[in-house]
Amino acid sequence: MREGHVTAWLDAAMRRGGWVRGVRRAEAVLAWPRIVGDDVARFATAVAFQNGTLIVEVADAETAMHLGLQRHRILEAYRGRLPEPTVRDLRFRVGRVAPAEAPAPPPPPPPDPDELRQLEQAALGLPDELVPAAAATGRALAGLRARRRAAGWRPCDVCGALTEPDPAPDGATRCATCRRQASLQKVADAAARLAVAPGSATPALTDDERRVALWLARGRVRALIQDLLPRALADTTQLAALEAAVRCAVALHRGAVTLHRGAAPGPGDDPTAGTPPNARLEAIDLDDVDPARDGVDPRALRALGRLRRRSPEVP
Repeated sequence: MREGHVTAWLDAAMRRGGWVRGVRRAEAVLAWPRIVGDDVARFATAVAFQNGTLIVEVADAETAMHLGLQRHRILEAYRGRLPEPTVRDLRFRVGRVAPAEAPAPPPPPPPDPDELRQLEQAALGLPDELVPAAAATGRALAGLRARRRAAGWRPCDVCGALTEPDPAPDGATRCATCRRQASLQKVADAAARLAVAPGSATPALTDDERRVALWLARGRVRALIQDLLPRALADTTQLAALEAAVRCAVALHRGAVTLHRGAAPGPGDDPTAGTPPNARLEAIDLDDVDPARDGVDPRALRALGRLRRRSPEVP
């Protein structure tokens, strides 16, 4: 075999394999945007080169007619810029053209200032060499949360974690973890106990599972209050049951608030901790219950004659 430059051997191999014709056909198609310019290429796309004819798809017949009037100018431009392959003719046909470039995405939403400040402050307690990286991570996390909120993510009604918009049939928003925990039998059993005795111990549950059980129990008690309220208004013998349900609702709401602060209820958070469940409920002063703060239907408090007028208008 004679020695020769590698490009010569490569060119000979491509010719024998018939690749040169394919490459040149592709060159004619790919050169179209350079020949006609980006403005024309947005609504007219070269799709094939066959027997010296370049086939161009356009959006409509009017565009085909307009470009047909410029046929000779386009062919001259091809001959000047691309001697081979020889483009002898143009054929325009109505078809799908390449989509226009997508508009630039909007700027990302700014992170919540308070959330960003909390994340950056949390990094200050770390060793000096870790502070820059931790602060940068906090800024990235705050930015991610801002983008998710802008995309429609909502806080989980149970734990507060941002979750994709997938509300349950009852209108609640729960993250995947809370939905999974709510399906556990031990959590459902604990919720049933907490609905009637909010101070009950739940040693089989983690703090996260107890949070879910409290949320489920609160739903049970709200439904019970809605059922008892009209009956208590019609029959005063039902007031005692309504009062017990209201006390349970207050205790459950305060326990859930404590868990949202990051710890299980304890002696430092709950003045009635360590007492029997019934005594814990009796210790709740209904005259000090605020409907908005304690998550209680104000109509139930009015029915019990305990609602204190804290504002000119009470819904």
